[in-house]
Amino acid sequence: MIIIISICSLQVKTSQTKMSNFNCNDQTEFEVYANCLGKALCYIPTPTTVGLYAPWGSGINQLLHNVQKQMVAEALCREKKEFSRTQEKPRTTSGLGFVFLLLHLIFLKPQLTEQHEKRKNFRFIFVKFSAWEFAGSDKLWAGLITTLCDNIKDQFGSIPTSIVRSLGHQSTLEKCKFGSEWVSKKILRIPVWFIFSFLLLLALILTLAISVFGVSIAETGNNFALALEGVGFGLIGCSALLTMKNSLAVGRNMIVSQKAKMESLMNKTDFSAQLGFMNDIKQEVKVLTNFIKYIEIFERRKIRIVLEIMSLDRCTPDKVVGVLDAMNILLSDPDAPFISVLAVDPSIIVACVEKSNTFKGMADNGYEFLNRIVTLPFCVPQMDAQTKLNFIKQVVEGKNALMEDTPMQFQRHEAGKFQGNSMEAVPLMNVSCEENHPSKQRNGKMKPSHYIQQAYQCLMDRESNLHEYIEENFLQMRRIVNIIPIMTALMFERNISMSSFSPQRIAAWVILATCWPCRLSWIWQCLEDAEQRKELNEEKNINDEMLLWTIYENSSDKLTLIQPSIDKLLTLDGDPEIFQKFLSISYKFTIKDAKIILPYTINLDSSLKRKMELLLGSKLLGRRATSSSENVTRPEWKSE
Repeated sequence: MIIIISICSLQVKTSQTKMSNFNCNDQTEFEVYANCLGKALCYIPTPTTVGLYAPWGSGINQLLHNVQKQMVAEALCREKKEFSRTQEKPRTTSGLGFVFLLLHLIFLKPQLTEQHEKRKNFRFIFVKFSAWEFAGSDKLWAGLITTLCDNIKDQFGSIPTSIVRSLGHQSTLEKCKFGSEWVSKKILRIPVWFIFSFLLLLALILTLAISVFGVSIAETGNNFALALEGVGFGLIGCSALLTMKNSLAVGRNMIVSQKAKMESLMNKTDFSAQLGFMNDIKQEVKVLTNFIKYIEIFERRKIRIVLEIMSLDRCTPDKVVGVLDAMNILLSDPDAPFISVLAVDPSIIVACVEKSNTFKGMADNGYEFLNRIVTLPFCVPQMDAQTKLNFIKQVVEGKNALMEDTPMQFQRHEAGKFQGNSMEAVPLMNVSCEENHPSKQRNGKMKPSHYIQQAYQCLMDRESNLHEYIEENFLQMRRIVNIIPIMTALMFERNISMSSFSPQRIAAWVILATCWPCRLSWIWQCLEDAEQRKELNEEKNINDEMLLWTIYENSSDKLTLIQPSIDKLLTLDGDPEIFQKFLSISYKFTIKDAKIILPYTINLDSSLKRKMELLLGSKLLGRRATSSSENVTRPEWKSE
């Protein structure tokens, strides 16, 4: 029996090991990078600024989410190791622990001991700051500090933070190698708790004595009674004043929060221009830092504030520089518990720094300025194929739920009249799939919803090469998934024969228009010009079976004419070499295909084609005018 049990347990352990190895190997490269960054942030000293660099749409939010999960998991693991080492449980600041915290803050003061410095367990507090939400304010950087203060207050409550601010806990903590972590506050070397308790106890005794024995004492001597009453009421008044003073200070700081105080300072334009304005704001941040130190010693673990700064690259240059400057000045004190994660597109931030009026002549090189602030640069890696497929699958599953579960009411309009007055609930993508619909008769038994599902399957299929042509941009992937059902439904509604367009080719065309809109618009313009010349019998080499890549290749000299004027448009396109591979090898779309599908390509902006048309026309006219002037000969004048 024992042997059987041991064998079974060995099999269970082996299966668990295989499962863990499978889960580890099943991670995408994107998740592996996020996990490594999350572990690194648990060990680096603070304060530190992490530059999380990635272009627009590269999935910074998803990466930060994975980093946050890894940091929380690492913190739990270190908590267990620390407990096994010291057998010391961390305190909490909720419930009964909240009462103990208040008593510690009022009567005691902490000391940095060697025991606390050796602690390895952490607690992370994540604060998200979206710069775009404060873009309308005059001082964007102030929103960073007020958001930080509000989150700390919400995390621990307004009473503890008000006590720290009102009772003068601005001084740095004293270091003590040995002794207790909490020592009593003293007045004239007498503990405050003892003075407070003694005054209250003495006042209570005298009050009872006066109330019980007041009549008999008054009979023996009025002077003694009056003196006793005076001492009693004096002690009561002193204790009441001491209590009232502290209570009023705490109450005032609860009403006038740290955020309100800083906002009042910033509203005074004359004060904000003074030299000490930033210093006063820094003092408020220092109070906040000391409060975190107090909570660390109380909870018996280290606390790290992870400040995630998002959407800064969507703001104006001066406001971007203001936030970077505030991070450099306010959040960089030695031993400050801040980990600032600057999630931005570095090219945009560098351009903002170089264009800002604040640093005119001081920061000519934006990259050097950014390097002075960032202590840990982390460039988001190129997205691997599995990450792409996973994200596309998530978006497609959301669309499937919409198509299957979301009802839609409609009335069929036919020959200018509504047939019936009732509204019928049908699936979203099955509107065009009735038996008498002409598109169904022409396209066989294939329904639009089935066609769309097959196109989605081609996107998610690893064997298909479609994902290789999609850029590492989560927003572009979402666009592609959203465009496919609309284009397909439009083609079915307009009774277009789908025999030449398989679901995979529909998905490929959507990718083409999404990833290379400028070059596809140029091909569109060339096709229109060719059709016009064909009508004038000037074009005889164009036929419907010609490849679009051939059109693009033959018109490259004309594109070179206007290329300096459309450089900004060409930045919308992806890699031109991949574009060549896409049209010349993988998906050989012809002129006939383009004529059918271009009217339903909803994600191709026609203004791009119009701008190219105007630029090309002006260039050609200028060239013709120049050549005509060169051919004109000067007339000879005859003498009389």
